[in-house]
Order: sequence, then structure tokens, then C-alpha cells
Amino acid sequence: MRDSEMENRKHPTRARFGYLHAHRFLIRSGLSIANAFAWIFVFQYYFIQTESISLALIGTIAMYALSQVATLILTPISAAHLRRGVKHAMVYGVLVASSAYVYLGATLADSFNGNPAGWGIAVFALLIGAYRALYWIPYQLEASTDNRERSRLPIVYEALIALMPAFAGITMMTVDFAYIRILFGGAVILILSLVPIMKVRDLPERFSWHYKETFRQLFREAHSRIINASVAGGLQSAVLFLIWPISVFLIVGSDYETLGIILSATLLAILFLRYIYRKLGRKMQFERSITVQVFFSFSGWAMRLFVGSPVGVFLADSYSHASSPRSSHSIDAFAFEQSADNGSFIDEYTALKEMGLAIGRILACVIFGGLIGWTTLPVAFAVMLILAGIASAVSIIMERQVAPAVF
Repeated sequence: MRDSEMENRKHPTRARFGYLHAHRFLIRSGLSIANAFAWIFVFQYYFIQTESISLALIGTIAMYALSQVATLILTPISAAHLRRGVKHAMVYGVLVASSAYVYLGATLADSFNGNPAGWGIAVFALLIGAYRALYWIPYQLEASTDNRERSRLPIVYEALIALMPAFAGITMMTVDFAYIRILFGGAVILILSLVPIMKVRDLPERFSWHYKETFRQLFREAHSRIINASVAGGLQSAVLFLIWPISVFLIVGSDYETLGIILSATLLAILFLRYIYRKLGRKMQFERSITVQVFFSFSGWAMRLFVGSPVGVFLADSYSHASSPRSSHSIDAFAFEQSADNGSFIDEYTALKEMGLAIGRILACVIFGGLIGWTTLPVAFAVMLILAGIASAVSIIMERQVAPAVF
């Protein structure tokens, strides 16, 4: 018997965590490639069709809101089915996500015999929303991140993932039909992430509410602070992963290569700056200060108001992500997504938070759509950045207030 097999038998838990980390590395790599540009592809499609930035923005946010409606509706169903095991949910979630990117690529390539591409984009939005509802990370994966023997490996993984947007951006400028290659390539990497997950033993989770009861609990006064914090976090994430990237795309003159390089440079800088920030936080003991966390969070969004160049984007995003406080509405800047409780299903509250995040994202789309129709685009973008800053502060304050009572 080989030494590695002997070691895995002696430490079966360590082996499972290794498979889970391999899965997460692959799925986050696929998302880093595809998520970085998918909604920008949608925006550019609508712009080509309408020759209007305002109409293109309205079409894009409408599709994004549709994806969040799907998440809101499907999350209680997905959570209830975790009684059958988390592994099933992860597999179905990955399959749906890969299908979404394949469908978007095929739609933009006009592979459906001239059918309106808008319908194809709507299907993409629904599939992405379903992925967000279906995919849960086993809690054991988060617990394993404290394993000292693996403390150096995640840095290497994060650095590789951080390079994916630059790779995608350069591909866009050097290869014919690059958008298809990027979307299909991201889907292939997602499918490959299923290989290591097959080695993981399935674990069921308990979820005691039925479908209607989950929505009743969503509007109960007892859960108002949790939901309000989640809605604020969702509004912030919609600006961060939809509205702000489109703004940056316009700032760099619709240059995918420049955009990809900026994103990768920012992610690499975050790895270094987060280490310094946390070290300073422990030394100066300001990590638990709500006032300091609110200041860093809001100031990060305020910096984006004055950005007008690629260097400004790099500085503002690096500062904002590096100083962002830990939250139960975890933002994964490397995979361009956000999830409740780090994506790990723990209890019914996690489902409520995920639904609250979806409501917040829908609210952000409604507000932004109203601003586009009511005022100029620069003002609309600026107002959304300010609202995101306020929402981030509100989310931090409410989370700290509710934490002792719930968690």
C-alpha cells in the first residue's frame, strides 16, 4: 500500500478536506473566469442591440434581478432537500452553473436558429439564480481552513485564481470568438470540480421549515435584524458585482484586456494587503471596533466616487477589499460572488440570510433602474455607490447587534 493511502487511512478527515479544497479551488477558478465577464457580456450585447448605454443597463439589471428572484424562490426548496445530503446539492449546483455559462455562450453565438437572444439571456439568469440557491458548501470545509498543515496552500490557490481574470481579458483581445471560449472554458472547469467531490462522503443537514413556513419566518419581527442586515448586504453586493464592474468597464474604454489585468492586479494586491491589515488589526486591537469597521467599509465605497482611471480602480478596490470586515454575508472577491455564512449551510437562519441577500440585490436593481430613468448616468452610478457605502455600514452595525442574541 502506498504511503499516501496509509496516511489517508490514518487521517480520513484530512483526506476529505483535501478533496473539498480541490473542489473549491476548481469551482472558484471557473467562476473567476466566467463571473468576471458574464454580466458585462450581457451588457455589451444589449448595448450593441440598442446603441444606448441607459437601455443596455436597464436590460442587464432586469436579467440580474430575474436571477435573484429565482434564488429567492428556490432557496427554501434547496435547503429542505439538504436532508438528502449536501453532496447532492453541490453536484446539482455545479451542473446548473456550468449549463448557465454554456447557454449564455451559445446564445451570444446565435446558436439557436435566430431565436431572440433576450430569451437565452433570461434562461442564463434563471440558471445562475438556481445555482446560487442549490449550491451549499459543507460546514466541515470552513472548519478545515484552520488546519496548520495546510496554512500555506490556500495562498498559492488564491494567487492562481487571482490570475484568471487577466487570462480571460487577454484571451478576449487575442482570440476569435473569445467570449465563447471563456464561458465554455469556465463551464469545463466547473465540471472538472465534480471529480474530487465524488470522493467526499455525503452528509445530511437538518432543515425543519416547510416552504410556506420559510417565507412566513422571513417576515417575522423576531428576525427583522437578520433580514435587514442581509438586505443591506445584498444591496451592497449587487453594486459590487454588477453595477461597479460595468462602471469600470466604461472607465477603461470597454477594453477587456485592461479590465482583466486590473482585476487580477487588484486580487493579488488584496492577498498582501489583507495580511498587513489583519496584523495591524491584532496589534492595534481595532478589529472588534464597530466604528473602525464602519469607517473602513464606507470609505472604501467613497473612494470609488473619485475614480476615473485604471490606477484609481486598482487603488480603490484594493483598499476596499483588503479592509473589509469579516461578515456572515461573506464576499468572495476572487470568485465574484457573495453568500450567507460563507456559503456553508448551518441552520434555518442561513436560508433566511440568503433570501435576504436576494431581496437586497433586487432592491438595488429597482433603485438603479429608477435612477437611470430619472437622472443622468454619472449621478445614477454615484448614488448607487453612496447607497452601497451606507448599506455596508448598516449591515455591519446590525450584524454586531444581532450576533449575541442569535449566534
